[in-house]
Amino acid sequence: EKTRFVRMEKTAVTCVAWLPRGVCTGRLDGAQEGEDDEAMREAAGDLASSSAGAVVGLEEFNMENYDDEDDEGMQFFSVLNADGELARERDPHMTGDPNSDSDSEGDVEIRPEDHVFVAASCEEDCCTLELYVFEEDEVNMYVHHDISLAAYPLCVEWMKQSSGTEGCYAAVGSIDHSIQLWNLEEADPLEPAQVLGHARKPKAKTKKRRPKMPSGDVKAHDGPVLCLHGSSANPSVLASGSADQTLKVWDVTDGSCVHSFDHHSDKVQCVRWHPTEQAVLLSAAFDNRLGLIDVRQPKQAALAALNGEAECAIWSRHSPYQCFASTDNGAVCCYDVRKVANKAENPILWTLMAHDVACTSLQDAPAKNLLVTAGLDGHAKVWNLASSPQMVYSKNLQAGPIFTCQSNADMAALMCFGGKCPVMWDLSSEQVL
Repeated sequence: EKTRFVRMEKTAVTCVAWLPRGVCTGRLDGAQEGEDDEAMREAAGDLASSSAGAVVGLEEFNMENYDDEDDEGMQFFSVLNADGELARERDPHMTGDPNSDSDSEGDVEIRPEDHVFVAASCEEDCCTLELYVFEEDEVNMYVHHDISLAAYPLCVEWMKQSSGTEGCYAAVGSIDHSIQLWNLEEADPLEPAQVLGHARKPKAKTKKRRPKMPSGDVKAHDGPVLCLHGSSANPSVLASGSADQTLKVWDVTDGSCVHSFDHHSDKVQCVRWHPTEQAVLLSAAFDNRLGLIDVRQPKQAALAALNGEAECAIWSRHSPYQCFASTDNGAVCCYDVRKVANKAENPILWTLMAHDVACTSLQDAPAKNLLVTAGLDGHAKVWNLASSPQMVYSKNLQAGPIFTCQSNADMAALMCFGGKCPVMWDLSSEQVL
């Protein structure tokens, strides 16, 4: 049986996000051929246009009757013509289009059955947003293409819309306080498709057209953007959390901020929309508090205490009234959100010490009562929550400190981790699970 554990070396992968299967074809808009090819086409055109008449300076060579001349010496071109028939025969061992100039034709178009995710990779001298393709049948992973980023990326989220146009986009929150939406089906984009925070009404008195604000000067927050999450109910809605202690809700149709919340008193590390209650947001921050808020009632946020600074918070996929939160001391707590909303004295259902260091990521396993945790110790662990939490499996991912983990919505047992490289782990391949 093939192992389903794939690694690719990088300096640091700070965040990853899965794309729904089939939304990205891999055919990039705006792909252009090289300047040399264009110059050759122009030269061929000039030659063709001049062939209709005599070319000045070549009369003495009698080029029109060149092929009719007899030459007793060896005709080199006749040898090539004789071998031409063999050259035109198709090699049965070759795949793809033999007339294609591409060295990686098979990697250009993404198959409908392939799994695709984006990862923000940071090297010593550059940051890039990379589109990865994972071929499940061959247990193979490769980078389809990448996009250069100007600032250190801290979070990424797939979006179906940008500026009212449907497509395949990645929203990137960066250390420079910006949220940029990049078109994942555009070849070598020089600027993002949209920058959030720039939608402001011009003054009524002026008649002059307001100049377009450069993307580098646009700030979605007054601090680094630490987390993003798109609404599953409305593809044009995006939530963000920042080091400026605020949580914002954006309409990517026009790039405007429609809500801003300040119920936290320190950096907002996590934000998640409820999977079924479309107006409810879960948040967690460095102020050691978990937050619940209904965006229709912005002044009525409910808060609960954490036992440390927040690292990750998610909703339970199997119990809609429960959520999980992890902290910098390695602890994981399960909360009854009904008790949080009612401001009960102790809303925590259970607590476990998952890691000796910060537990940076949590994911609900597809099987009920299974939870996956990952930490700065480089380990991923699977826990049985049936009665009291018990660890059933632990794996050293050999990727250094783990910063993020995301499960695939189309194949929930497939987990993607980010450390010094992206790591793919299929939980269903482990017999113990």
